[in-house]
This record gives sequence, C-alpha cells and structure tokens, in this order.
Amino acid sequence: MLIPVHTEEFEIGPEYLDSMHHVNNTWHVHWMQQVAINHSAILGWDEARYVSRGFAWFVRQHTINYLQQIFAGDTILIDTWVSQMKHVTSIRQYRFRRKSDGAVVATAQTRWGLVDLKTGKPHKVPEDLMKCFIELGEMLPEEFQNGGRS
Repeated sequence: MLIPVHTEEFEIGPEYLDSMHHVNNTWHVHWMQQVAINHSAILGWDEARYVSRGFAWFVRQHTINYLQQIFAGDTILIDTWVSQMKHVTSIRQYRFRRKSDGAVVATAQTRWGLVDLKTGKPHKVPEDLMKCFIELGEMLPEEFQNGGRS
C-alpha cells in the first residue's frame, strides 16, 4: 500500500529530557531515522530487502529547525515523506507536531545516499525503488509539497 505521508506518535517521558528539562536534541535524530525506516518498510522496502539487493541508504546530512521546546508529558506526532529522489540520493522531510495543539515544534530533512554494500560506493537508485517513490510524490497532499511548513 502506498502511503505518501507516514505519521508516528511519541509520548515524551522523563528519559528524553536533558538538564534543561526539555527533549534533548539527539532524540530528534533518533526519531527521524526510526520513522524513515518504518515508512520504507511499510512500502515494502525493509532492511532485509535492501540488503538482499546489495545496497542500503546512509545518511549524508541532517538539517533540523527547532521551533519550540518539547517537554515531558507532551505527545509528539512526526510526519515523514520523501520530497525528492534522484540518481543516487533521496531527500526525506519531517514535521514534528505537538498533538495537544497541533503546533509545529520542529521541521527537518535528511539527505540520504544509496550505497553499494560491497564497494561502499554510490549505487544508482533502481527503477522499481524510484517508481515507488515517484508514485508517492504524485500522491503527496498539497500541505506537504512545500516541506510541510504550511
């Protein structure tokens, strides 16, 4: 099933907090990777499929815009979608929202590179993988077409 925007919910407990009593920024990266992997798996591209084909995605760059703090007791919704896929790269967007009021508390993106597992060199995105994500892009709701900042 093609799901252009995948959303996961996280309840914020004290284990996520830093000495300033808000969510430590490292959790954003952790959650970004988790929702990206889960979204890909839902689309039929789990880790085993990538490995069996001899390639995998590796992070080339994370960019995070922190807009509001997240505290214990908050419930966060993280939306993710692929906004671009090219020859050997993919850009995945993220939008972090506080469930109680819908406020966008952070936006982010990851630039992924597809790598050949044997050589460690860039691997061209295969046609079937490209087709899956192109179809997703065509189904993307308008609110997500500008990076989810609307």
